[in-house]
Amino acid sequence: MPQENWLRFVNGEPVVQDITPLIYRSWERSLGHNINPTVISHNKFLNDSDLRELRESREDLIRAASSVLPFLFQLLNSCSNFSILLGDKDAFILESLGEGPFLSKAQRIFLSPGGNWGEDVKGTNAIGTALVEDMPVTIHGVEHYVQENHFLTCSAVPIHELNGEVIGVIDISSEIGNQDCTLDIALTGARLIEQNLRNLTIERELKFYKQGTKLALDLLKEGFLSVDRHGMITQINSLGASLIGLKKEDLLGRHVADVLGAPKGWLLNQDILDLRHKDSKGHEVVTHFQRISDNSGNSLGAVGVIQIHEQKMDGLGWVGRTSLKSQVILEKAHKAAQTNFSVLLQGQTGTGKEIIARMIHELSLRRNGPFIALNCAAIPSTLLESELFGYADGAFTGARRGGQPGKFELAHEGTIFLDEIGDMPLNAQVALLRLLQEKSLTRIGGKTIQKIDVRVITASHKDLKALVDANAFRHDLFYRLKVVSIDLPPLVQRLEDLPELVTHFIHKACAAIGRPIIEIDDQIHPYFYSYSWPGNVRELENCIAGMVAMCTDSMLTVDDLPKEVRESLSEKDGSEPISMLAHQTRQMILQALIETDGKILPASRLLGISRTTLYRKMKEFNISVPKT
Repeated sequence: MPQENWLRFVNGEPVVQDITPLIYRSWERSLGHNINPTVISHNKFLNDSDLRELRESREDLIRAASSVLPFLFQLLNSCSNFSILLGDKDAFILESLGEGPFLSKAQRIFLSPGGNWGEDVKGTNAIGTALVEDMPVTIHGVEHYVQENHFLTCSAVPIHELNGEVIGVIDISSEIGNQDCTLDIALTGARLIEQNLRNLTIERELKFYKQGTKLALDLLKEGFLSVDRHGMITQINSLGASLIGLKKEDLLGRHVADVLGAPKGWLLNQDILDLRHKDSKGHEVVTHFQRISDNSGNSLGAVGVIQIHEQKMDGLGWVGRTSLKSQVILEKAHKAAQTNFSVLLQGQTGTGKEIIARMIHELSLRRNGPFIALNCAAIPSTLLESELFGYADGAFTGARRGGQPGKFELAHEGTIFLDEIGDMPLNAQVALLRLLQEKSLTRIGGKTIQKIDVRVITASHKDLKALVDANAFRHDLFYRLKVVSIDLPPLVQRLEDLPELVTHFIHKACAAIGRPIIEIDDQIHPYFYSYSWPGNVRELENCIAGMVAMCTDSMLTVDDLPKEVRESLSEKDGSEPISMLAHQTRQMILQALIETDGKILPASRLLGISRTTLYRKMKEFNISVPKT
């Protein structure tokens, strides 16, 4: 009777018995596609190149089915002459797995990878009909619309993505009469592939989340730390690890109590907590924790922001912040610390170049790395290269056994400060340039190339540009070192810092010799302001230290001044009171400029004088507004 129904339908006659509605609908669609019911004359089959390209575009589906097809094959081990097929949403067969003579028969009708089994090509069949109806189907023998396929019995089940859309189909085909190849096994295969697709999506999203989170954390301007409900560290960005003083890989998976000294269990009973500890250099590191809970109030863990306890600039060695020039220097140093660029410090001897270099290091992400300083002028030219780059065992007569690392090796992952770089001989300049370009070095007499990660800060009291023009300093090295340039003014150009400097050095000197703090007579100040200070801040510090050491009273007076400072005032025009008045006037002008951010008109109004008068006084007292 099924055969008669098929014959009557393809001949345009009424069927003699009810047939399955699904089959009848498919036959009608096949008729509408003008499919030849006897044999397919125009098969759609992909060549190897097109099939390869199609498989690449269906990578997720193939990957999700890769473990399922062999599993179904094992379930069908009691069958023979069958084929398991994976098709895409367009009914192209992507993969096949089977055995027996059936495979050769299947290939003759293009039931193999590359073949298309859509209803518009093959008429009613399990693959094409399952995709059109979006439901599991089994097509037996003469239920196939095309007669050449009547020897088949096939079960196919659509495969769906997470959003419910059809992405492919799985089919089990064999010769008619093979009852072991059931729809249930195809259903199992489809559900397993769908689960694998979900797992792939979750895996991909999780990877994206992890990589995105890592990137976001590393872009944060603050240290970040997260812990799970057991207190184990699950995430930390590079800055956070740097602030704690350990590598990220050494922190992940450790208990927060072991790293920050937190009491175990604190996450269970506190919503907010600040933990404080000292890093390897004694800086106070503060971690501000916020507990994270689910909707029921159960702890999921906590996130924390890690910060170095606010450091004042003068706490990093620089004294004197009253003058505009000092403020500009400190601002530049702070900005330079946020980068990894080379810095060139230029200024007279004693202006504080090493203090600024150390400040940049301490404010940078390299603060937990070494700070290595070397005065290039203090090392004989014949020894400078070995001092900088180290030497290998047996490099020269008298070389230490095993060799010796150079300053650059010692400064790895930290900062090297090369003072008096202008005195470096040309041969050492060439070697330094090569190191900066290649970020690696080879010890003298050695063969091993070592990668070096060092931030370079250089300083000179000489005019390096003039040395370049005189061919005494390499121009290519000069421009590599001068990415960021900071000029340090002599003390005579920042005299408004004198009161703070004097007080600081008195306290320092008294502490050094263990005596109580002594006062300073106001009559001393005019002498300090009149003296030229050729040795700059260093000379002032030594001057006050000597005065404190020799003072037999509880107050420093004019009599305690060194001869050259005491004589400086008498060499200038005017009397002592006039000098004091000039100092006070200068201080008032500077303070007004500070309060008005260097704006002339607001400053003149604040002082109660005209803009013209202010300009004249600024010229008289050698005051300039620094350009920031």
